[in-house]
Amino acid sequence: MINEKVDSNIIHFYQKVLDKTTLIRFTTDFTLRIFALFYRKQHDGLLGRESNKIIQSIQATLFARINDYIKDIDISPHNIIEIKFEKDNAIPSVSLHHEEKESDTLLNVFFKKISWDEINEFRVFLVRYLQYYLSKFHSPFFKTEEQIKKNVSNLSYIIQELLQNANAYSYGPYDYELELKYSKNKFYVTVSNFADENNVKILKTIIDEIKSTKDMKTLLLKYMLSEDKHLGIISCVFNYKITDFNFSYIDNKIAHINLTIDAES
Repeated sequence: MINEKVDSNIIHFYQKVLDKTTLIRFTTDFTLRIFALFYRKQHDGLLGRESNKIIQSIQATLFARINDYIKDIDISPHNIIEIKFEKDNAIPSVSLHHEEKESDTLLNVFFKKISWDEINEFRVFLVRYLQYYLSKFHSPFFKTEEQIKKNVSNLSYIIQELLQNANAYSYGPYDYELELKYSKNKFYVTVSNFADENNVKILKTIIDEIKSTKDMKTLLLKYMLSEDKHLGIISCVFNYKITDFNFSYIDNKIAHINLTIDAES
């Protein structure tokens, strides 16, 4: 859970380790891409054309280190990989944790305000990771591979909208948080962020309207025609199988949204 402790992490995430393939092909690729974005933002003004060569050199070194590290570890359902991207440190830190028991949590990610580029890279990683996870561990539930891709695409859109909302309306130098679980053919998505009372009132009004309306099309049209559109959450509920939708304002500081989405077979 997020708190008011301030650290230097821009992105800090814990990921369930499925196998070595996910670590080498997906997690490592995401790590290197995020590193490249951060490095360019920090150094492009000073290094110009040379920055690409420097980035590629450091990426190659990082990949070799992570690859060697992965070769020497035993993967179990209790492994969690932790990756930190720190504001004042261009090179991310990576460590592996061994939990005592298996968890339904796939990802637990802490962000500070980031740009669309970082959110998009995270979404690309999320799609690849989830498609692999569902195909390998839950394929009997889904009729086809295309159905898995459809579920993942829908879920990634919902998560993207929630992250953009938290990114826009969080305040202070604090984290906002995403937690994603999968259990019994349902996805559980939780996003928490520090928010002031005015933003919470706007969000609560929208959620109350969503829960009370009998005509989502009319509600969607109403917000499409308004100056402050706030369409993300409404379009998610309108378009996808969100079966449970809850909002709370914890300690008058933290906006907490929890969604349950049925996987479609």
